[in-house]
Amino acid sequence: MFRLELAENELQALTDALQNFLSELRTEVSHTDRQTYRQQLKEQEAVLKSILARLATP
Repeated sequence: MFRLELAENELQALTDALQNFLSELRTEVSHTDRQTYRQQLKEQEAVLKSILARLATP
């Protein structure tokens, strides 16, 4: 397991960046015609959501 300590402002910046990227990723998923690529994007979305949830837990 990898451990990373962040200052509060760093945590907020990372959280904001991940949320923005997830928003763009959802748009990409909805515009993708190739099923294989869509599945890869959905898997990436799930991983990023999991990371965001762990970042929100003190």
